[in-house]
Amino acid sequence: MKIIKLNSKNSNSFLNEVISVFKNGGLVVYPTETCYGAGVLATDENAIKKLLKYKKRPSGKAISIAVSSREMAGNYVELNKTAESVYKKFLPGPVTVISKSKGIVANGIESEFNTLGVRIPKFPLILQIINKLNLPITATSANSSGKKTPYRIEDILENLSENQKELVDLIIDAGELPKNPPSTVVDTTRESMQVLREGDLNFSQNSILVKNEEEMHSLGENLVKKNKTVITKRGLVVLLNAELGAGKTQFVKGVAKELGIMEIVKSPTYSLVEEYDIPDGKLVHIDTWRLTNISEMKQLSIDKFLRKGNVIAVEWSAGVEEYFNEMASRKRLKIIKIDINYIDANTRNLMIWD
Repeated sequence: MKIIKLNSKNSNSFLNEVISVFKNGGLVVYPTETCYGAGVLATDENAIKKLLKYKKRPSGKAISIAVSSREMAGNYVELNKTAESVYKKFLPGPVTVISKSKGIVANGIESEFNTLGVRIPKFPLILQIINKLNLPITATSANSSGKKTPYRIEDILENLSENQKELVDLIIDAGELPKNPPSTVVDTTRESMQVLREGDLNFSQNSILVKNEEEMHSLGENLVKKNKTVITKRGLVVLLNAELGAGKTQFVKGVAKELGIMEIVKSPTYSLVEEYDIPDGKLVHIDTWRLTNISEMKQLSIDKFLRKGNVIAVEWSAGVEEYFNEMASRKRLKIIKIDINYIDANTRNLMIWD
């Protein structure tokens, strides 16, 4: 077992050594933004067996992997719209996203349901290592099963047997880590995202079940009530991502009601843009379903509406999200992204990224 003391000056000097250990089937203890992790190549079956022996963990209990990007995650798991939203909003960071596995990782990592947890650590050195390997590593805590969460190397070594210590090839010691909770674990394999373990990020507050049009209207009203000061001082963009008939327009009707609009609000599927006057601004209702690229979006001259006092509600927003993110950032507007998932004929699950 070799221990390398990590500091701000030497993080690059031993990178090749770490890469070599991973490629040769070695087990590395490494720091993350939550706690110390134990890593082997997630595609090396012998290395996985070594990790399971180290953890004293029975096979069949899933182990997450760490990747360096959403694109890399897509090589190993199936990313649906819910997963994509979580990746865009919260990763890199202390979140483990469970998705359907593509069966590429080594045996012993996937759950019995063929799912796989994925993390993108918010720790530059680890991302650098994964990028250089161009392969995922395991992302399980470095403690033996049932032992204390490891924020110091001593927390690990004091609770390992001599046989377990012999299985460790390299330790990257970054000193005592902040005592942050373990990652939040979310299951995105179903229509409605489930929170399996709460960490620092409370996803439950973002998820809302809606059972009828009146409840959808109320959510739109409450969004305006909550953001009245924001609308006046900065302006607000609401991005609504959902399939046909999921309730996007019903949500906007609630927004319009709270803004004091008396006109009937309907989906601007054919007109693309509808404007409604409000005190000191406008509600601008946009439907981008028929747009095929960003250049068509720009031709609508939407940027003239992106100013304080206005509320911009965009249906079918997935294809134009990048445009609005860029424009809102430049003009300092607030963006709220809402994913509406169809549960049954009456019920919808809303994920609100505020």
